[in-house]
Amino acid sequence: MVNELLGIQYNIAKANRTDRKVQNLASYINENTLKAIHKTMDKRKAYGIDKVTKEDYERNLEENLANLVKRMKNGSYRPNPARRVYIPKETKGKMRPLGISCYEDKLVENAIAQILEQIYEPKFYNESFGFRPNRNCHQAVREIIEMVQYRKTNYVVEADIRTFPLLEPSIKVSLFYR
Repeated sequence: MVNELLGIQYNIAKANRTDRKVQNLASYINENTLKAIHKTMDKRKAYGIDKVTKEDYERNLEENLANLVKRMKNGSYRPNPARRVYIPKETKGKMRPLGISCYEDKLVENAIAQILEQIYEPKFYNESFGFRPNRNCHQAVREIIEMVQYRKTNYVVEADIRTFPLLEPSIKVSLFYR
């Protein structure tokens, strides 16, 4: 899998150097990449609406992956709807909706996420921490403390968006201006 990602990274870097855009992410995905991702998938994860588990998919792995890659390359792949379940929130009586993808869709999502990470990770600011590999909230807090204490900071803005209809109610936004 590392070799596959290095090849993808090389092609993306080449596209960036020649001012070309990386548009067709499916062209970077092949059976070897999906097989490597399959090996890393947790077999205890919940199944989607098709009720196919990792073990079920593995029974005809070569055929399933060949079919999936073929559909992705010719543009006929369509993800299934997510299975909706509700899990309890920390606050009393509240439930949080959770969408669970089908196993095959999880493979594709994981592959696309790895490709997008290769494309965008080098472009992110070092001060950005949200949902990035090898970064956590403790590092973000440490960075905020350093910014406020040791760098010229004009404003610190924190906003808690609770009623905005398109966002999860608990999303918090913090902005820092230098």
